[in-house]
Amino acid sequence: MSKIRFAKDEVLLVASRGIEQHHGLWLWSDQDGSWAGRQIGAVRQLSSLTGHPHLPVVYGTAGTGQDGSLHAWRIDADGAVKLSETSSEGAEPCDLEVDPSGRLLIATNYTSSTLALQRLDAAGAFEGPVSLLRLSGNGPETDRQDDAHPHQAFFVGDILIVIDLGADLVREFALRLDGQGGDILTEIRTTPVPAGTGPRHGVALPDGRLAISGELGENLIVGRLGGGADDWANVRSTRLSGPAKTRWTRNYPGDIRRSPDGRHVYFANRSHDTLATFEVSGAVPELVSERDTKVRWPQHILVRDGHLLIAGWDSASVVSMPLSDGIPQEAQPLFDCYGAGWLHAHTIG
Repeated sequence: MSKIRFAKDEVLLVASRGIEQHHGLWLWSDQDGSWAGRQIGAVRQLSSLTGHPHLPVVYGTAGTGQDGSLHAWRIDADGAVKLSETSSEGAEPCDLEVDPSGRLLIATNYTSSTLALQRLDAAGAFEGPVSLLRLSGNGPETDRQDDAHPHQAFFVGDILIVIDLGADLVREFALRLDGQGGDILTEIRTTPVPAGTGPRHGVALPDGRLAISGELGENLIVGRLGGGADDWANVRSTRLSGPAKTRWTRNYPGDIRRSPDGRHVYFANRSHDTLATFEVSGAVPELVSERDTKVRWPQHILVRDGHLLIAGWDSASVVSMPLSDGIPQEAQPLFDCYGAGWLHAHTIG
């Protein structure tokens, strides 16, 4: 297997998701082809990670039910130091992002239909209380789309994109951090997606379109913001038919990531345990490959130069899929890690 390229000052962080003392934040490093890991933070149900744009600080969401929480660690050559911990003031936070200036953390409280907004100080620690922005909406699948359920937040330029699984919407927000009071985020546009898609995660393509995974519709949609629900190219996420094998007989797709050149997107069919690759240069996505990930419930994908890394939550393992002309090849085991649910490449400061 070809060597995964990590810089000498880079490490791989894994959100180990579960309720035991050995779950939480783990740090792994490649030592001449052999991976070594150690726990650097004990957190129950750590669900997602992101980094500060300028500082060696990493943030996480955690918790299920009503006990959502936000966490901040400084991770540098001297080790890991917990900077902050606070309630997300909502239920089941599942994703988070820091604005490009490094002054605001935004987290998605999935079940309670809110965005949690946490200001950051110059060291990247939490400053002041969390404020909430309530969202509303619904979709046709009543047990999963009874209300707005934001599942991902990310920036495209200075615009915050929020993928709302519950309302079948992509939301756009303008950010204001001028210290003059008033709203921090203002919703400026919503774009509907095909009804029942249940959009989960999205990526921006080089030509300005978005590619979005449909958790409820078992589909990939590609299109531009500002149009209607019928303006999205809409294709099935898998070649497989019949019942799925992990957790559910119904396939529930999950994470989506893009290749560095934007030609391909990589799409996790979690219940089938497969990784689908789509060519997205044309108007309609084309499914060009689908491979077994060799893990159960592939929860998260990390794209490296020449490789994909995949976290298999139910199999407590991380695998690598080498890329050949952008197409994933057979999965190879890297290491086992309790409840591996999220991967983040971090540069040691």
